[in-house]
Amino acid sequence: RKIGMYDLYIEAPKDSPNTDAIDPESCDQVEIIGCRFSVGDDCIAIKAGKFYMGATYKTPCSDLEISHCLMENGHGGMTCGSEMAGGVNKVYLHDCLMRNTARGLRIKTRRGRGEQGVIDDIVFENVVMEHVGTPYVVNCLYFCDPDGKTEYVQSREKQPVDERTPRIGRIAFRDVTATDVTCAGYFLGLPERPIERVEMENVSITCAADAEPMAPAMACGVEQVSRKGLVAINVDKVVMKNVTITGQDGVKLESV
Repeated sequence: RKIGMYDLYIEAPKDSPNTDAIDPESCDQVEIIGCRFSVGDDCIAIKAGKFYMGATYKTPCSDLEISHCLMENGHGGMTCGSEMAGGVNKVYLHDCLMRNTARGLRIKTRRGRGEQGVIDDIVFENVVMEHVGTPYVVNCLYFCDPDGKTEYVQSREKQPVDERTPRIGRIAFRDVTATDVTCAGYFLGLPERPIERVEMENVSITCAADAEPMAPAMACGVEQVSRKGLVAINVDKVVMKNVTITGQDGVKLESV
């Protein structure tokens, strides 16, 4: 049986901390349809336990559909993590408008979330973003928790792949338009376990002429940028078909 949230309006001051609108956690078959969110943190934050809870109960958040929603202000339109030690998969967001959020899709994980912490099959389709700082962010070095800035979590050198290592599978964007952005997209994988696949098809991104500098991902060593193209660090495969990026300073795609 599906869990449904329909025709909701959830509002918080745009400068209020930790004011997520909806946080599905370890849920199966969820619909969020026809809602409006204007908050100070993430509009939707999909979670699946943190450390012990996720690893012990192994209950992912799965089969979510988000459609015909307006997401305004705050840190992210739709976020996965960073409390996702049980995993997140099969998320389909479509026919939505995001406006004035710092990020559009925001995936956050880190070493220590564990081998059950798999994020896979996340699809954005028919989405319009207006004045979204960085429309696409996948950050595997998120500096949360008391140990978040330690060498183990933040190292750019390969660490052993073990029971503490999370995984990012397939992320796809189809028929998406983003205007007045600061950074076209930022994908930061783990050197020992890169992001497996990023797909972009029929995507148009335009940088703002007066873009204010921002750090696209919350990880140590990520500098503020402005009018930046796509950045892909430790990504196994980037598939681009009919992708247009304009207004950036420098290259359209920086791949490391």
